[in-house]
Amino acid sequence: MASIYLHDFTFRSDAEEGKFCQAERRTCFEFYYPLKLFPRKGLRRVDFEPVTIFYGGNGSGKSTILNIIAARLNVLREIPFKPGQFFDWYVKGITRDIIEKDGSVTHIHVDPLSFNSALSEEWKGIPAESRILTSEDVFDKTLNIRGRNREIDRQRDMVAQKWWAYNVEGKHTNMTSMHGPEYEAWKMQHSMKGKSMSKVIKEEVGFNIKTGSNGENAFEFFLEKMQGNALYLLDEPENSLSASWQVKLASYLEGMARFEGCQFVIATHSPFLLGIRGAKIYDLDSPRVPVRKWTELENVREYYEFFRDRNDEFC
Repeated sequence: MASIYLHDFTFRSDAEEGKFCQAERRTCFEFYYPLKLFPRKGLRRVDFEPVTIFYGGNGSGKSTILNIIAARLNVLREIPFKPGQFFDWYVKGITRDIIEKDGSVTHIHVDPLSFNSALSEEWKGIPAESRILTSEDVFDKTLNIRGRNREIDRQRDMVAQKWWAYNVEGKHTNMTSMHGPEYEAWKMQHSMKGKSMSKVIKEEVGFNIKTGSNGENAFEFFLEKMQGNALYLLDEPENSLSASWQVKLASYLEGMARFEGCQFVIATHSPFLLGIRGAKIYDLDSPRVPVRKWTELENVREYYEFFRDRNDEFC
């Protein structure tokens, strides 16, 4: 059954941002991220469905929205996010409504100029397993696996060299004490006696971590992190995914929202994710940020017209 943990989210108005500037005696120029971004677009309140998508091009603010929500709800994240003091202020004064699992609604308003950081308890309607997952998290996991495999390869080469020196070249280490590097070297040589190189390497080092393509690794990452019954914020999850993997991910998210009690808030411009059935889509590229059908979005129309104009090549 579909679940809604985050019912709506209210962003700062231009007046609230102005109060902060006045209180801090700042002129609040445009580069004070994320000030001025959403009042300029006319975005004030967002209402969520089991799957809600923020669509827009680079610099549209879709990733910023997810980071603001993630910080305000204090959900789990893989890589620390440090955007600066203006972002911190922005996060600490937002109003919101929550629909909890039992259907009750909790509304809390925080003073726009409050710097109270003890916020996690106020969001008790959000499951503790909720998290934000970004494309950087996927890249970081891939790099970590590659780094660990490089270390395993290095250790394997070292053990192989020691096995060769002991079993082929006949080199030995004299044990002068029961402690220290000489003793450790003697123990390893003794453990290699009568064993093949492959068996010694297996016992001492083991195997490399199994890896697939970037797309396989990314897809497995999402499967590993999304276990159901929680709110998940996904920032451009299509990165590193081919078209076929994006289709698989869209189908997986649709099923998790429908049957596993998940709520998704997604920042994307992937037509495959935008086509998730029942998704509510906010168009950040349009004034006042309207809700649109996925077939009305400019990026999707570009794809459609490209293939339509070349349809005869597919016959």
